[in-house]
Amino acid sequence: MGKLFLCGSIVLAGLALAKFVVLAPREVSIAAVAVQDVVAEIQGTGTVATERQPRMGSKINGRIERVLADEGDFVKEGQLLAVLEDADLHHQVALARAQLEAARASAHRAKLDWERAKKLVVRDNAISEAEYDAYEEDYRVAESAVGVEEAELRYREFKLSETKVVSPVSGLVTKRWVDPGDAVVAGQPLLTVAETATIWVAADVDQRFAHKVLKGQPATVILRGRPDKPIRGEVYRVNPQADPITEEMRVEVTFPLPPDELQVGQWAEVYIEVGTVTNVLTVPKAAVLPFGNDKFVFVAGSDGKVRRAKVELGPTSPRLPFVPVTGDLQVGERVILKPIGLQGGETVRVAEAPAASSQGRQPESRP
Repeated sequence: MGKLFLCGSIVLAGLALAKFVVLAPREVSIAAVAVQDVVAEIQGTGTVATERQPRMGSKINGRIERVLADEGDFVKEGQLLAVLEDADLHHQVALARAQLEAARASAHRAKLDWERAKKLVVRDNAISEAEYDAYEEDYRVAESAVGVEEAELRYREFKLSETKVVSPVSGLVTKRWVDPGDAVVAGQPLLTVAETATIWVAADVDQRFAHKVLKGQPATVILRGRPDKPIRGEVYRVNPQADPITEEMRVEVTFPLPPDELQVGQWAEVYIEVGTVTNVLTVPKAAVLPFGNDKFVFVAGSDGKVRRAKVELGPTSPRLPFVPVTGDLQVGERVILKPIGLQGGETVRVAEAPAASSQGRQPESRP
């Protein structure tokens, strides 16, 4: 009998507890509706690039003698980067100079002979007209030979100059392709230099926002390698053609960066400012619950009663925890965070430590 009584007591206690759990008000976290200014931003992701990244190539076949720059070095326009072996070309230049001197000597002798012939003709017609013409022709041919040898010397000196590879831009060496002793052919790259005059992020942005992005708009760049140091920049160029597969468009955002911090290809995020709204009601994004095409927030009254309010969302930024709203809301009203499962009309219990309100500063955008 005692055991039956004990079992019955346990069952009744369990039913009472279950009833309490079912009927007890749901505990919720809340935030206050606030008024503030909001800078609307569009997010894009991409990689760091520069306007020019020329590959310094050899113009002739040969073998590398010296490489005077390495990856990570900053070089200036016109700076010598690499030298090819040039002993054979030096020999060719010396030979061309000797041939030029010989041609000039021959031309000088031919000129003297021609001038002597002119005197003989003028004085007493000591030579025939045909002989005179022959002297003149020899001189003209010798002068032409000088011109040919001068051109040959210029060509050999030019080929010798091609053993020296110089940078056409000022920038950062991002790739070294060869080492001393390597055989190379004409056109083969030796080093790659990223020009640092213009640095940008080539970012992909959802094409739905194409009409909002314009050249010159301010933007914020956040590099993966320094996420705590946002950099101010601006839209440099908007590609008019979208990718039909990804449904994104390419936007280039320029920003200043010291050359020693440049990492071409580094991943980055950009936030393009497309407008500002002032003195608007805001709620945390976590308070908004979609139903079909509509958006709702749930307001906890002072008595714990829940009221459902339909709202329209305004432009915001992916970096912000809050969003502008219009609808049946008042400043200071308490909206419920993460209201999944609520319908409106329920009674809730507000947690003792309320969540932070939607009032807050926007992310810092300046370095």
